Amino acid sequence: MLEVLITVISAVFTLLVILDPLLSVSMFINLTHDLEKAEMRRQAFVATGVAGALMILFLIFNNLLFDLLGIELASFKVAGGIILFILGLQIVLGLDIGGSSAGHTNLASPGMAKKKSMAGVIIGTPIMCGPGTITTVMILGAQDGILLTLCAVILALVCIWLTLIFSTYIKKILGDTVIVLLSKIVGLLLTAIAVHTIWTGILGLIALSVI
Repeated sequence: MLEVLITVISAVFTLLVILDPLLSVSMFINLTHDLEKAEMRRQAFVATGVAGALMILFLIFNNLLFDLLGIELASFKVAGGIILFILGLQIVLGLDIGGSSAGHTNLASPGMAKKKSMAGVIIGTPIMCGPGTITTVMILGAQDGILLTLCAVILALVCIWLTLIFSTYIKKILGDTVIVLLSKIVGLLLTAIAVHTIWTGILGLIALSVI
């Protein structure tokens, strides 16, 4: 039981790092600042629902995708780890690799900010649930099992939802500088997770070649 609990907690932590709710706080406030409180909460629910639906979809069908494409988990870990590493570098160093970091700059444009009714969808994907999140969910599902990963996904989504609901208060308490600093730390943790993922993938490929 303790081992299961540790596995779930570890998965939740990993998901929260890649989801990076602090990065979503400023964007969510910018997109919903002139909405009524009830509508703001609805958009928070929509954002969480969109991200959750995509995560659960790829979690359930990850084994099917692996089988159809003939991909080993070790290979996916290496490829996914590289993606996570690039995303981590974007967050930590503010790099612009293949477009704005996680789409934040473009989505913050005045034209996009006017689409208030789409705020929840925009936050849900690609800001929260992008390639890095999908990769992480698929890897966790393959190595920890669908049930445990599903529990972790639900817990992480609850944390994300609460963060968005109280985003205004969080920003007032922490301030922009602290939010940016914490986001950089989260980005650093993401790169560390990426390195570990790549390394375990390489070890897995070596083991497969030996066999």
